[in-house]
Amino acid sequence: MKVHNIAWGKLPHAYNLLYMKKIFFTILFIVIGQTAFSQLDIIASFNSVDIGRNVSLTLKKDLKKHSFLFGVKYHINKIVHDNQNNVFRKRFYAKDWKEHFGFNIGYQYNFDLNTLCIKPFLFYDFQFTNSHTRNLMYLPYDYDLNGDVLYKEYLEFFGPFIALENNIGLGFTANLGKNLFLYQKAGVGIVTFYGNDPKRPFINGSWEFGYMISFGLGYRLYNVEKSP
Repeated sequence: MKVHNIAWGKLPHAYNLLYMKKIFFTILFIVIGQTAFSQLDIIASFNSVDIGRNVSLTLKKDLKKHSFLFGVKYHINKIVHDNQNNVFRKRFYAKDWKEHFGFNIGYQYNFDLNTLCIKPFLFYDFQFTNSHTRNLMYLPYDYDLNGDVLYKEYLEFFGPFIALENNIGLGFTANLGKNLFLYQKAGVGIVTFYGNDPKRPFINGSWEFGYMISFGLGYRLYNVEKSP
């Protein structure tokens, strides 16, 4: 997997982490404060993204054809066995409980097709992760009697790194009952990485193409004024 560098992206790791958390909690506070007299949905999803897998719990606020989403996610550690020599793809691996947690912010434009059950939408999704990577490498170390190269397996952890995942795509909701609905979406995008590790000096500001596939269940919440 080719990894690209962008010089303008070289910001201190601690600054990035603090800045992104401030943005998230500021927006979340504003949105929650505006939902007293409107519909609010809660969505539990399983997400496969460029850096790995996660489960998320997201609040969705609808404003006519527009929806805004804010949530928290839990990164699922998974040992990857492949020989693609990827630096980041599916390589993020939390080494303590804090690294498991991140957040996501999203926007949806909901198409009005006058259907009773299925409602398609166009989405943008941003995910923030701060974690180590787990890399299994095979490096040459000697030659055999025939002159063939011998390789040795190395396991190494790098980081922690910040991953900023930006994806756009299409999805849909499908009603399963009065308040319950199915929630699915898929898209592609770009992931940028920030961090300082002398073993990976080229990491800060690098990027690669990414993707997102999400499956979930949602539940529509109503306040007293909106309850039937």
